[in-house]
Amino acid sequence: MMEETEKEFSLPRMTQTELAEIIGKHVRFMSSMRGGARAIIKDRDLSGLSFKGQNLSQSDFTGCTLSNADLSDANFEGATLFGCDFTNSKMNNTRMVRADLRGADVSRADLSKANMTGADLREGKTIINRTDKKGTDTFGKTENRSAQFVGSNLSNANLTGTTAASANFQGADMQSANLSRADLKNANMQGADLSKADLSSADVRNANFSYATMVGANMQGAEKGGANFTLTLTGEPVGKNFDEIPLTLDEIFLKHIAWVASGGRHGKQLDLSETDMRKAPPFAGKKLTFMKAPSSTFAELDLRSVEIQAAHLEKSDFRKCLLQNADLRGSNFTEALFNRANLSRANLNSLYFKRQNGSEYSLPCNFDKASLCQATLTGASIMEGRFREADLTQADLSNCDLRKADFTGAILDGTKFDGAALNGAIFDKN
Repeated sequence: MMEETEKEFSLPRMTQTELAEIIGKHVRFMSSMRGGARAIIKDRDLSGLSFKGQNLSQSDFTGCTLSNADLSDANFEGATLFGCDFTNSKMNNTRMVRADLRGADVSRADLSKANMTGADLREGKTIINRTDKKGTDTFGKTENRSAQFVGSNLSNANLTGTTAASANFQGADMQSANLSRADLKNANMQGADLSKADLSSADVRNANFSYATMVGANMQGAEKGGANFTLTLTGEPVGKNFDEIPLTLDEIFLKHIAWVASGGRHGKQLDLSETDMRKAPPFAGKKLTFMKAPSSTFAELDLRSVEIQAAHLEKSDFRKCLLQNADLRGSNFTEALFNRANLSRANLNSLYFKRQNGSEYSLPCNFDKASLCQATLTGASIMEGRFREADLTQADLSNCDLRKADFTGAILDGTKFDGAALNGAIFDKN
């Protein structure tokens, strides 16, 4: 018989039929009809159920699990959603105006176009209903938890005037979101995509925007004291602007092609070190073998089908780049940024060379300590690729050829390996 300390506490399960009955009574309650009753559901398991299009304004779901549920187009205005688990739920177009979301976990949920005006996303003292590492039941204990929106889709969401002090939006898609007048003190925006977001008059003091993308974001009137903007991508040039280079891109390419063809005897190697290339002419389809561009910025560029073999691109920025079908064999991307980049069907295999004595050696594609959060690498060939201590959070490596790849020390939280060839791949031992 299993010992009591090994049992994992689980919330009482509710069926779709039971939920439908409660919603029906709530609708009658909101319409002041006979037989109505306000929906008050606490500490229940509602995971996977459908709330689609329902009116649950003023309801109370304190402490409930709604993971993988469908709440799209539903109305939770003024609802109490304190400490709820919404991980991986569909919440697009959901109305949560002035809702109490303290301590809620909305990680990896789809909140696109959701209306969260005036919602409360502050820390909340929540009940823990899980087991600890030793299997001890911790239900009934409490801890201070901030609202978790890690990796969520909040594109075009309305969070005007939201109280979100200390909330965690790490890696969230917040493109064109309205955060005007929001209280975001101490919030974690690390790696979030805030392109064209409205943060006007927001309070972002001591917030962490490191590695975030904020091209076109409006921060007029925002209070920014103590905020961290390390490696935040904006529309401002990073390092030298390409416009400062006296030669045209075509002239540079011709010199580089001559240098490669002659084994370095003629022409000049392409060196774009510490250069912001975002205003350069198109690169797609160019041949840039052996180029040097460490600490350069290529973010959001179209580099599809480009050939950049055996290149030095350490610490360069490729965030949101289009690199489908690119040939990047043998290139060095140590500590580079590829967050949300698309490298599907790219050739990232080793590049092989022959020494003068006839022996062969290989140059693997190197992503050691690189950040590939939410990058798409579906169908890419990455044999012998090095990803040691790389961050592959929510990256998609489905159907990749990863034979003999090295993932020692890599962060693989939510990484997809569906259909990938992993023969000989190296992972940390459990």
